[in-house]
Amino acid sequence: MHMGDSGSELSTVETREKALQQLAAFAESKGFTFSKLESLGDEIVMLAGTRWEHDDIIVQIRDQVPRDRRCKITGVDLQLTSEPREPIPDLVVVSEPLRPGAKPWAHETELLVEVVSQRNFREDYEGKRVRYSMSGAPQYLLIDPRQGVCVLYSGPVKPEGTYAEVTTTTFGEPIRGLDCMDGGEIDTSEFLRYA
Repeated sequence: MHMGDSGSELSTVETREKALQQLAAFAESKGFTFSKLESLGDEIVMLAGTRWEHDDIIVQIRDQVPRDRRCKITGVDLQLTSEPREPIPDLVVVSEPLRPGAKPWAHETELLVEVVSQRNFREDYEGKRVRYSMSGAPQYLLIDPRQGVCVLYSGPVKPEGTYAEVTTTTFGEPIRGLDCMDGGEIDTSEFLRYA
């Protein structure tokens, strides 16, 4: 009976490992890269990896936004008025610090920033832009290290799911017109493109 238990346990481990490999292959075929896939009991946990160029750009933007009256946060769920889904922007700038456990509403932010991933870029250009505008996010800054461009969307037109103003600059040119910069601009001279 002990051997049967051992065989059963081995079979479960092999099945779990095979399922993780299949999930990783499926995710990669759809353009997602995961830094870690783990089985925790009955749950599979997937942690998405980002390239260092992606994270470096976020740090550069966060460091340039004036701190005196703003809260700059990463890794927090964003509440949308247009739907129940809660995306996690790369950077959220709000005028006041959040209370413990609070999630910001898109229409109460000053700026939402997304750095395009190397493979899943359509979601940032189309899906998030539509959802953010329909939820009234005042400004959405899209940084694309694949193309070396920054796209600033301002003035949400909620019924149409678009923005009234779209300004595109290339890496090396300053980003102007950000409400959270108090008339200043974001220096992009050190933004790196994906290799």
